[in-house]
Amino acid sequence: MAISEADIKQLQAQQAIFTEALKAALEGRWTGEGSTEAWLYALNPTLQGKVKPDPFGDGAR
Repeated sequence: MAISEADIKQLQAQQAIFTEALKAALEGRWTGEGSTEAWLYALNPTLQGKVKPDPFGDGAR
């Protein structure tokens, strides 16, 4: 199975979004615009309502 240029571009875009999600998590941005939650929804919209992005329950570390 050959990987096409379109496949590579899609994987690069997904990797960039996942990287932003990790960055937001490390910065403690769990919800709202540019948050871990938002980036995960960008990767997979079917996750809406299933993600509990704030592991500490208070929005802060």
